[in-house]
Amino acid sequence: MKKLGFTLVELVVVLAVIAVLTHLAVRELSHLRDGKLAKVADRQLEAIRASVYSRNVGEEATGFLADMGRLPRLADDVRTDAFGHAVITNSTLSELWLMPPNAKPYAVRQATAENLVPGLASLANDAVYVPTGWRGPYLRLPFGKTRLFDPWGNPIEAEDEAGLQRLTATNGFVTAVSHFGPKAQASGERRISLIPERGETNRLIVTTSSASGEVRWYGPADGLITGAVESVSATKPAVFNGLTPGRRILFFNNAVRVIDVKPGDNLISLDQP
Repeated sequence: MKKLGFTLVELVVVLAVIAVLTHLAVRELSHLRDGKLAKVADRQLEAIRASVYSRNVGEEATGFLADMGRLPRLADDVRTDAFGHAVITNSTLSELWLMPPNAKPYAVRQATAENLVPGLASLANDAVYVPTGWRGPYLRLPFGKTRLFDPWGNPIEAEDEAGLQRLTATNGFVTAVSHFGPKAQASGERRISLIPERGETNRLIVTTSSASGEVRWYGPADGLITGAVESVSATKPAVFNGLTPGRRILFFNNAVRVIDVKPGDNLISLDQP
């Protein structure tokens, strides 16, 4: 008699083979998906960095750092839960999409006493105008979102539930952002620095071969104007330390000069037109 159908053993073998092939296919698809999401996560880190500091060849520095004169501070994210209670989460990068409480909106402001950082009234100068203030959002969140998440759904905050540091801060200022891959493990960390190459701060060296006097620089500070003054002569340059990259105004012998401070040491000659 001719056998019809399959025996139980044959069915079990067939099902086992199908299960193994399905497992291998799902695992491969999962690897492909994680690989694509890892690339998305890398691009997200690049976008965060560009929102803080971006500079194109031949153009002035732009972004949060140039407008505010500093890196973003860690900001507490305060939300309301389902019961109407305020919930404070780990510190976030919310200054990139929400104007900081003590900041002023972006504007070109005259360096008068009321627009200068407290304590710098002696730098008041009606001839100097400085672009300063928050003109975000520098980073746009997906529609309906109030928090920043990586592609795997993990919130990008100072420290997540697993104790992973997604935001690295120095003195309260965010200096680096990380993601930890699909498994959210320290071994999968990918970090990108928000500090421009060659350091967070820069040195500005101003020289002159003839006239002597005082040289002043002016720059942005949370919507106000900051600056400093140093003497300069043919034998002694004026050296300013601790500047962040971005547009600055130099004032010397009643002349105003606009410069772009770039990462590293900057040498400016007042003899050039």
